Amino acid sequence: MALFLDLDNTLLPSKEAYTYAISQCAEDWRERGLGGNFLELYESARKQVKSQLKHHSSNRLRLLCFKLVWEMLRSNDARQNSEKLKNPSSDSQNSMISHGFQTEDIQDILWMEERYFFHFLQFYAEEKKKESYEKLLFPLLVSLSKEFPIYLTTNETLRTQLLKAQGFLPKGFRFTLITSEEVGFEKPTKEFFQYVIGKAREKPTDCILVGDNWEDDIIGASSFGISCIHIPEMWGDGDGIKEINEAQESIGGNGGGLGPSPKNIWRAPNIISGLTHARSWLLKRQK
Repeated sequence: MALFLDLDNTLLPSKEAYTYAISQCAEDWRERGLGGNFLELYESARKQVKSQLKHHSSNRLRLLCFKLVWEMLRSNDARQNSEKLKNPSSDSQNSMISHGFQTEDIQDILWMEERYFFHFLQFYAEEKKKESYEKLLFPLLVSLSKEFPIYLTTNETLRTQLLKAQGFLPKGFRFTLITSEEVGFEKPTKEFFQYVIGKAREKPTDCILVGDNWEDDIIGASSFGISCIHIPEMWGDGDGIKEINEAQESIGGNGGGLGPSPKNIWRAPNIISGLTHARSWLLKRQK
């Protein structure tokens, strides 16, 4: 028996933390007087990195985005400078100032990455103090980890997820962390779930996964024979669990056509009801 748990937006609120961190980075950028519109530059850089490194864990590295932000910033500066040149037709001169950033920019690029993670972890430090985590989620996670082996399965880089786990998850919570960076493949690929099953040394039918992403978590794991619990919202209202049948296949995301008809898939209104149902399922499977 094994319990597979997604990390981002399943056990911790990554979307909110990301939004907070980027907004604070924009403020840092403004206070440092670096010029340009940080939010516009960053969003453009993020889209480019995501597109270029699609299905590769490196597409999640903020450092790549910040490096590209500086390249775009310097390119904009060069374009503005070229317009001010007395001889704008000088191709050689324009070429010299139109590409790359300066050596001194490297310090600022690394500084932005440092500030991003500072704000990201600052958000988690405050968020984890909420009663919903301290009184409900964290005790349940610790209890479950004493009953069953838990594997955190995540599409991210190892360093980033280690920082999140260290800064947010409760003491006494035992788990094995598996990131797409170390696997070499991202969810929902069969290679990722083959690795996870091999690591757990369990049959897929003896495992259950809890996650928020329909395609990456639910369709990916279900296609491999793993039972699943879909949690569209971490803290949605209610406590009822609904089994998803074939007619409901497209509910909750990009489900239709990405795998076989759902089997042994449930939808939970929040993480507490989802984990409670997972525990019940595992206990029954033991008998």
